[in-house]
Amino acid sequence: MNIHEAIDRLEYLIGHSRQIPLTRTVVVDQEEVLACIDELRLSLPDEIKQARWTLQEQQRLLSEAQAEAARTVSKAGERAQTMIGQHDLVKRAEKQADAMLKEATTKAEETRRAADRYASEVMQNLESQLLRTVATVKKGVEALRTPAARSAREVEVVSGR
Repeated sequence: MNIHEAIDRLEYLIGHSRQIPLTRTVVVDQEEVLACIDELRLSLPDEIKQARWTLQEQQRLLSEAQAEAARTVSKAGERAQTMIGQHDLVKRAEKQADAMLKEATTKAEETRRAADRYASEVMQNLESQLLRTVATVKKGVEALRTPAARSAREVEVVSGR
């Protein structure tokens, strides 16, 4: 069961539980709710692994971009050296090498920014999913606590304490 399924199950349990008359309080099966919470706990490490994979993928893309930039710069340098040997083409070779270097640097920077944007989007999505999950669990816990407290007060009132 993943996080979303566990949340759906909690929501179903709360929505289909017996309601205490004249209140918004419901009685839920404690074992089922605790089992759902356990499933949430077990699913969280998978979500964290996914976030780590995303970060590793970002680092891999960045490394590839830097390696490609280094290869392009190296090729530009080799080409410039070859052209320097020819007296008439020295100025043109320097200009081409500079242009290739700028292009490689620009491409590497664009690739890095794209990788950063992708990782940021994935992390923001993961953060919002986790926040929704935590909010749902807190509501469930609060809903479980509230009926228990009211039930205890009602028993005291009925028994005359």
